[in-house]
Amino acid sequence: MRFPTRLLAAHSYFALLLFAAYVAVVVVIAVGVDVFGTLNRSAWEAAVQLPRWYALFVGVSLVREYLPLYIAHGQTRRQFGVQAAVTVALFAPFLSALITVGYLLERAVYGLVGRPQVIDRVHLFTEPTQVPLVFAEYLVEFVAWIVVGAFIMAGFYRWQGGGLPLIPVGIGLWILVEGAIGKELRLPLIGDRLSALSPDLPQSAGLALGVGLGIFVFGLALTWVIIRNAPLRNR
Repeated sequence: MRFPTRLLAAHSYFALLLFAAYVAVVVVIAVGVDVFGTLNRSAWEAAVQLPRWYALFVGVSLVREYLPLYIAHGQTRRQFGVQAAVTVALFAPFLSALITVGYLLERAVYGLVGRPQVIDRVHLFTEPTQVPLVFAEYLVEFVAWIVVGAFIMAGFYRWQGGGLPLIPVGIGLWILVEGAIGKELRLPLIGDRLSALSPDLPQSAGLALGVGLGIFVFGLALTWVIIRNAPLRNR
């Protein structure tokens, strides 16, 4: 089996389908808000909170689904570790590019109908037309969420319930990257209670990219330590 070519192609194709469907859903919601209320801010900004969870799922699937599959087809764990890192390094910017295109599409549509594309949350960018900054922000986020998903799943795959202590470590990596971007820390059922834990970092694209690179290397290194001699499990 060829890896990561086939895996990247499959994930990219599926992501494109999800992107098209998600854009359609966001358009329907935005039209509803405009008809029954007031559309005075970016709908896409609110919508792109959800793709982070998709990125987390991609990281989880790398270990849960593809680690045993590719080892069963003759890959060594070391080969898989290197190829998984390549997958993360290429798929995260692909997702970031889709999100960036979404902002530009929304900009064009809002311009046609005369609606303001107001961004009311903290970002590395102040306008959706700042393409390099938009791309950099979501690249860092997606790298972190994919890596955290793989890291936590590696713990559950090897130790089952013993993987629970890795969840706070994963959350810590997420807090670090969100702090580098300057975003509020919000999770379902928790809200912004983690905001006090966010590091007070100067907000810059360079720092955010540096933190993202650090999480990429550190997180995948920890994941490799866990899976390098993990036994294959029957499911």
